[in-house]
Amino acid sequence: MFLKISSKTVLLAGLFWSSSCYASNSLAKDSFPLITYECNSAKDFLLITNTLLKDGKEKNFKYSDAEGTYSPWDWVEIKDNKIIDVKSIKKECQLSSAKYTVILEPQVFTHELDGICGANISTALTILANNIEVMERKAFEFHCSGNTQIITGVKVMGETGEIKTRTEPRYKYY
Repeated sequence: MFLKISSKTVLLAGLFWSSSCYASNSLAKDSFPLITYECNSAKDFLLITNTLLKDGKEKNFKYSDAEGTYSPWDWVEIKDNKIIDVKSIKKECQLSSAKYTVILEPQVFTHELDGICGANISTALTILANNIEVMERKAFEFHCSGNTQIITGVKVMGETGEIKTRTEPRYKYY
């Protein structure tokens, strides 16, 4: 009797685990982060946004450094379905309060592109003002699932140096 119950429990656990893997991978395959960077010296602000390309827009979207549009997938090197290297980009913006340096890098949940979290990726941000860190590395998403807040925008106000962060619940973001 014990053996029957144990084997059924193991079978059910395996089914639940494998279904969660497929669910997270299907989400990741359909999510295409779009990071935008805007330095507006005339209006004295710096803005970084985090959105998703959806509804087929991801198929034809052309990311462009000149336009300030980025994909964190462009900051990783993949080999044999594994992330083997990551890189970051630096952008500089002169505002009235300081010269700001923004460091954008991929937020990698797992280097294996299979399984839980699968091929899901996000972005992390660090901000320096006159070479002094004013915002330590902050991930837009802290985990690939769960009921968490996702950072959708970070704005630096040039006159005061104030940093404002906008978030929304995961269920609204995706």
